[in-house]
Amino acid sequence: MRLSIGITHLTPAWEILLKQIGPPFEKLNPVDAWEPDRYSCIITSGRLDFSSIERLLHFVKRGGSILSETDAAEQLFNTRCSPHFIEYINTENDGIFKSVPSGFIGCQLIIPNNATFVKEKHGKKLIEFKKLGHGQILVLPGGLVNSILSQAPKRRNFSTKGPWLPSERVAKVSKHTVRELITQSLKKLIWKRTLPFVSLSPFPNSNNSIFGFRIDTDFASISEVENMYRLCTKYEIPAAWFVETGSCKSWLHRYSEMVGQDIGLHCFKHRIAKKYILNEKDVNEGKTALRINGIIPRGYAAPFGEWNHSLNKALEYHGFQFSSEFSLDYDNLPFYPVLNERFSTVLQIPIHPISIGSLRNARHSNKEMVQYFETVIENHTANQLPIIFYDHPGNTNLDVLEQVFQIIRDKNILKLSMTDFSNWWKNRDDIVWEAKLNDGQLHISTNNSRNSIKVIISKSQKNCSIPLVENQLAINELNWMPSQSIPLQVPHISVRAHVNYKMIINDLLHTYWKYKL
Repeated sequence: MRLSIGITHLTPAWEILLKQIGPPFEKLNPVDAWEPDRYSCIITSGRLDFSSIERLLHFVKRGGSILSETDAAEQLFNTRCSPHFIEYINTENDGIFKSVPSGFIGCQLIIPNNATFVKEKHGKKLIEFKKLGHGQILVLPGGLVNSILSQAPKRRNFSTKGPWLPSERVAKVSKHTVRELITQSLKKLIWKRTLPFVSLSPFPNSNNSIFGFRIDTDFASISEVENMYRLCTKYEIPAAWFVETGSCKSWLHRYSEMVGQDIGLHCFKHRIAKKYILNEKDVNEGKTALRINGIIPRGYAAPFGEWNHSLNKALEYHGFQFSSEFSLDYDNLPFYPVLNERFSTVLQIPIHPISIGSLRNARHSNKEMVQYFETVIENHTANQLPIIFYDHPGNTNLDVLEQVFQIIRDKNILKLSMTDFSNWWKNRDDIVWEAKLNDGQLHISTNNSRNSIKVIISKSQKNCSIPLVENQLAINELNWMPSQSIPLQVPHISVRAHVNYKMIINDLLHTYWKYKL
């Protein structure tokens, strides 16, 4: 029994999601048999030809599981659907998706009329479950998966116990929510067949998370930079410094003298353009300034967290390995963005977009700031999200930052530079592997040669981790542990969706500083 996932149309959105989730998967081949013992689940996306419809119906009637988008479900199962604008998805108290964080969508989806799971703003259900023969199907809203390709930003509130909700201009769509909906759908369908769900760990050595610290230097003085560097050194934080080079040309050499730090480029002038020629000029000037001082930057973080195609093409031209812009995505796993008909060569590393400055703007005390970051740390650790915070040396609070670093130390969370995380993720992304289950024996085959990459094996309410190496193991003798995923500790999403005057003021200030600097 192969534990691979088959898919009818491997679109860019599906490829991003499946590589983030990490199961063995392949595009269905017309030559191969589409039998329940060949695929633990089949994903149907796009319109299907007559032969595919017949083979998929045969697959599900014989006990297979299908995860379908509505266009294919209309052909396969005569599913009736209708379009609705979906502002946000609410998973609170949902039967099978309650561990998925609620999130924003902000576009029209095609909803199955007989949906029974996951609500939108007005209470309408969005996901349908049905049985056919000995198999089962989950029908996803049409457009949900493709929503992760959105590149539009929007100011969003973030949950806190402080006096005001901090806000930031981030990706309009909560792409982490979409990924988790797909993950849970695949797990539930595969578990229905009493099979395990297998996937690659998102972090080295099966850690539940990693900690990274990103610093955007933004006109900081040398003394402010030195103070933050000393704190990072004290707590052995391999921080990623994204240097705004225009204001510190006379002492740029200081960054090359830092030990155990990761030096990247923020900009030369603190602005992003729509035209390629302007973005390339700024990237070239900033990169040249660093290179003159002995620094070869591999990472980039754009001013104001903005991202666009022309900027990404400039980064590709200059050979950058990764970038980090929360207007494209935040609080999620890395991925390669889509540029028209191809994937970018520059890995995107999402971070948490709320900084100490954001919390100060929302009138948080030092204690409330520390509580905010501690809650994020707990949520991300429990839900296998990277913990990557960011700050500015000229607008920080070192007392708060030190307490946050101490929490990371006390919890023994793996600290990685963003370059190291990028290298590790690229290795993970290149892996070819397969898992089979025969007579209680789990067989793993792979081209992997790195000990830090693990396989997570999940059953309902429990999971375990094993090295990704050629191996054969008795599945009942593995070291099973209770599942740790819990709902995020946040208020109802309607609280975050509420627009307040502080958000409007912050958007006006954002526009002012965007053109003033």
